[in-house]
Amino acid sequence: MNTAQCAGYVRNSSETLSRGCPHCEWHTVVDSYPEMVKRYQDHLREDHPKAWLRG
Repeated sequence: MNTAQCAGYVRNSSETLSRGCPHCEWHTVVDSYPEMVKRYQDHLREDHPKAWLRG
């Protein structure tokens, strides 16, 4: 069984993290918090540079 969390660290190999973008329909599901942060920051930088600069 795969459980998705909106934030935090995965506790075991069957859990994942998910994140959506408040500016568009972009969404990602990953296995680690550092990967989630990287993907979200990359998305903001590429698709929403003004929002990324404000952050």
